[in-house]
Amino acid sequence: MKKILCPVCGANNNNVFLRGNDILHNVPGEFTLSKCDCGMVYVNPQPDNNELQAYYPDNYCSHRKMNIDHSLRKHRALKIFILRWYYGCPVGQENPPFKWIRTLFKPFLFFLSLSTMKSMIPYHGNGEILDIGCGNGGWLLRLKNAGWKTTGVEIDAPASQTANEAGLNVFCGTLIDADFPDNSFDVIRLHYVFEHLINPKETLDEIHRILKPDGICLIKIPNIDSAMFKLFKVNWFALDIPRHVFHYTPDTFSKLAEQHGLKVKKVNFNSPDTGFFTSLEYAKKNNNAPKFLRFINKNFFWKNIWRLIGWIIDIFHKSDIVEYTLKN
Repeated sequence: MKKILCPVCGANNNNVFLRGNDILHNVPGEFTLSKCDCGMVYVNPQPDNNELQAYYPDNYCSHRKMNIDHSLRKHRALKIFILRWYYGCPVGQENPPFKWIRTLFKPFLFFLSLSTMKSMIPYHGNGEILDIGCGNGGWLLRLKNAGWKTTGVEIDAPASQTANEAGLNVFCGTLIDADFPDNSFDVIRLHYVFEHLINPKETLDEIHRILKPDGICLIKIPNIDSAMFKLFKVNWFALDIPRHVFHYTPDTFSKLAEQHGLKVKKVNFNSPDTGFFTSLEYAKKNNNAPKFLRFINKNFFWKNIWRLIGWIIDIFHKSDIVEYTLKN
């Protein structure tokens, strides 16, 4: 454990923003979060990678044993149609057909995509994609089945072994250790990973180096400036102390990315109902749930009420989750 400086502005903060412990897996220990004047929140003092490993038990979500995803087998014809005509993936052929027709029917195809392959990414460049923190490779396998050339990086040895046994190309270690050549990838993805990294500045520098000039980087992370954090505080599900060592706002993340050569081109806000109900469950468990929420349970009625509330929260950019699209 050592004191660190703010990664955005370099300030030396010793103030206590809040203290908390591991709610998800109940690993012993209490940690302190500091908040900088620039808005950045982070665990301080901070454990190193070796110390953090004790907080990732074998049943941590991304390390679970993978069930092979035969995503193109069930309803295969419909899924291949969506992959080719909406996402532009070269499934079965070298290039997607009739791009002008795809553009014309894209609004209609969007609704079909919601019920079929909604986690896919539109095909980009030559289809070279890197998933950093890919876990056991379940998502990468779906992309490989859809025609992408896939590569993964995963620090957890059992998880990376599972991915490689499934036929994927996954490097066991950190992104820095992988040392990929310059301009290697059309798309780089970090899905709920960036907040776990104790070296965000070095990681962004490396992404800038290995991303192709016209490539994109997709980073999805929690938002410490969310309405749900203000409501639930230490019980907010995405706090996930101490595994989430850094907590970003849209402003602090954008500043950090630009400092390292990456520009934010698009921002998507999302308030999943799981965030609200998980936070409420934690608060009830700790006997400090807001009184006006104690009668709410996760059922069909309240989940549908939450859809409207979440939609309003997204409009005001106070969502739990934010996905950034970055370019060099």
